[in-house]
Amino acid sequence: MKKGWALFAVLFASSAIGAAAQTQMLGKQDVLDAFKRYNPAALEKAALNEQYADLLNKLAASYSAARTEKNQLEMIALVKNFDNSILLQGVKNRYAQGRTLQLVSGTDLASLERDTRAEILALVEDIYKNTIEVKEIQLENYKTQRKAIKKSKVLSRDEKKRIVAVFDQQIKDVKEEMKSFKQDHRQKIQDTADVYFAEIRSNYEASVAAASAQSLKAEQAENLSVTDKNKKPVAK
Repeated sequence: MKKGWALFAVLFASSAIGAAAQTQMLGKQDVLDAFKRYNPAALEKAALNEQYADLLNKLAASYSAARTEKNQLEMIALVKNFDNSILLQGVKNRYAQGRTLQLVSGTDLASLERDTRAEILALVEDIYKNTIEVKEIQLENYKTQRKAIKKSKVLSRDEKKRIVAVFDQQIKDVKEEMKSFKQDHRQKIQDTADVYFAEIRSNYEASVAAASAQSLKAEQAENLSVTDKNKKPVAK
């Protein structure tokens, strides 16, 4: 993966939520508010699907992070990629089931790796799209705050100038970051998909190896027990 590419890491500096929330920590209500604003389709789906609703509520109930801009942006990314996270887990489970079927049946499911890679690639492409959207939210938030500072009737001219300069730099930085994300993005998406596929394949192979070692250990213990039982008592 190329240096500087962190597809899942860009993953709210929304003035609406930021202004409404006064607590020092982001929590359940912030997550639900973010779903309502940035992924309302998930809430609609949750109203119709109990299992889906349970996953959504568990995410909201377990979420806790300091109320910083970085964490707010990551929370929005998490909300926007909620379905992608579920689907990625499904891909992982189906891959493990397919590999296990190959193992026990002795057959070679030639399409398994190809189909798994294709599914992961499609999901990473959608995550990339959401990544850009989150950066656009951040950019618009800076612009909104900059505009509000320039209109302020409380701050002095020098204070306005100083704060506006900070926002100008932040806006510039986000634009440069977005430009970097978009540059050669097809290859970056492919690299990210390849890394994730390698991880699920490695995790599966490690789990099989661990299960095999555990089975061998149990078998050796059983054989030792049988041997001990069959030993003739020593005459005294």
